[in-house]
Amino acid sequence: MRFRTPQFQYSLHDAKDFGFSAAKHLGIPKDAILEWEFAKKSLDVRHKSPKFQATLTIEVPNDPSLMKKLEQAGCVAPEIPVTLPKFSKRECPPHVCIVGAGPSGLFAAMVFAEAGFKVDIFERGKSVYERSHDIAALMHRGVLNPESNICFGEGGAGTYSDGKLMTRTKSRYIPLILDRFVQFGADRSVRYEAHPHIGTDRLMPILIEIRKWLESKGVQYHFESHVDDVWIDNGRCHGILINGEKLRFDAVFLGIGHSADDLYERLHAQRVAMAPKPFAIGVRVEHPQALINSIQYGSYADHPLLPPAEYAVRFNDEHLPSVFSFCMCPGGRVIASQTTQSTRVVNGMSGSKRNGKYANSALVVQVDDSMYEPGPLGGLHWIRKIEQKAAMQSRSAFAPAQGMMDFLKKKVPGAAPKTTYSPGTYPADMHAILPARICQALEAALPVFDRQMRGFVTENANFIGIESRTSSPVRILRSENYQTVGIEGLYPIGEGAGYAGGITSCALDGISAALSMIGD
Repeated sequence: MRFRTPQFQYSLHDAKDFGFSAAKHLGIPKDAILEWEFAKKSLDVRHKSPKFQATLTIEVPNDPSLMKKLEQAGCVAPEIPVTLPKFSKRECPPHVCIVGAGPSGLFAAMVFAEAGFKVDIFERGKSVYERSHDIAALMHRGVLNPESNICFGEGGAGTYSDGKLMTRTKSRYIPLILDRFVQFGADRSVRYEAHPHIGTDRLMPILIEIRKWLESKGVQYHFESHVDDVWIDNGRCHGILINGEKLRFDAVFLGIGHSADDLYERLHAQRVAMAPKPFAIGVRVEHPQALINSIQYGSYADHPLLPPAEYAVRFNDEHLPSVFSFCMCPGGRVIASQTTQSTRVVNGMSGSKRNGKYANSALVVQVDDSMYEPGPLGGLHWIRKIEQKAAMQSRSAFAPAQGMMDFLKKKVPGAAPKTTYSPGTYPADMHAILPARICQALEAALPVFDRQMRGFVTENANFIGIESRTSSPVRILRSENYQTVGIEGLYPIGEGAGYAGGITSCALDGISAALSMIGD
C-alpha cells in the first residue's frame, strides 16, 4: 500500500538515519516502511539552526493496524501523476512553426508532437554543443558571435545558467514538466526539492535527449535560421519570412526570448499589439561562498549534509523603487550575456554540484515606465543605452567591476577587483553607468540587506555590471486563447512575450498555449 505522509521536520542528526526518523514521526516500526521516496523536501535555515522539512511517499504492508496508525498520523493516498490530455487523431493535422528553441518552444513542440501535428522549430542560434564553442570563445577570448551566445541557441538563455526550475506559478502541469526533465536526464531530486536546479553541465545533454525525442516524433529542427519577420495579412498570421522567403504555416508560436530586439522592432512596425512591461536592472554581486555559508548556517557552515547556501533579500521603501536579489547562483561564476559588441551584460551560472568558491546573485532595482520614454519599446531602448555605456570604457568583452564598499563610498577602484567573470573586468564607477535613481536605491538597500544577513556588506564583495536582462521589458499583448490581440494564428509565448520568466514558467506557458490551439 502506498501513502503520502504529512510534512514533518528533522534535524541534521536525524538525517543520518532518515528511515528511523520518518518511522518515529509516523508512530510505526522502521521495518514497516518497505520503500520510501521524497515527495517534497526543503531546508529551513532560520535561527542559524538548519533543519530539513519533508513529505514522503511510502510503501507499507497491507496491515489493518498499520493502516489505522498511518491514517491517525495524517497520511493520505498519493497524488495521481498528471498527464497530457488524450488527443484525437486528425486526417490532415495542422502545420505549426515554432520560433525559438527555448523552454516555451520546446514544451509546446512536445504537446504538438504527441497530438500528431507537423512541427518545425526555427532557432537563430546553433545546436547546444556547437553553441558551446562560441560561448567558450566569448568567455576565454572575448570573441562574441551575435547569433550564437548565452542568449541565442538551443535551449535559450536558461541553458547557460543554474538551471533553476523553481516557479511561483501554480499549475497542475508543473509536476509533468519536472517529470519530463527527469525523463531526459535530470536528477530525480528536481521532482521534490523546494528549490530544484539542474546545473549547466547537465542541461546540455538533456537538450540533446529532448531533440532526439522530438525528432523521433517527426519534429524538424532548423538551426542558424534567423527569422526576419512574421507574415501577417488581413488580421491573420500566415507564416514567417526567412532569408527573404515566405514560409506558410497554420500557426506561428513566437518563443523568441528577451533579447530578440530586431524581431521586437519588426513586430512593432507591423503594429502588433505591444506594451511596456515592468522589469529590473542592476548588477551581479559576488561573495565568497564560504562567507554566505557562514551567514546562513552559522556554526553549521561546514556540515557535510548541507548544500552550498542560498539567499534572497528584498528592500521596499515608499520613496524609492524596490531592490531585490534574483537568480542566486551558489558556487557559481559570472558570465558575459551581451548579444552585440557594443553592449556589456552579465548573468550568473553554476554547475549541478555548485562547488565553486564564489556565490553570485543579481542585485536589481525595479523599473517602471515612468523612468523612460513612452511607447512599447521605450524600456528596451533605455536598457540598451545603459548597456552601451557599460561597454564604452572597456576593451574586448571586459565588463565594469567595482568593490561593494567602493560603490558605497563612490570611490573608483584603482584596479579591477578579482572576480570569476571572464574574459575580464575593468575598474569602474557604477554611478557613472547606472541611472542615479537606480544607484540611490542600491545605496539605501545595502545596509538593510546587511541587517537581514550580517556580513553581506563587506570588502570581500564585488559588483560586476550590468545585470539588465532579468526579464523582457516588452509584452506582446494576447487574448485568453493565447493569440495576439487582433491577429489570428500568432501565439507569443514564454519570456519574450512578457508572460513568463524562468525555465519552468516558460515551459508551462508553451504547454498552455499549445493546448489552447489544439482545443481537444
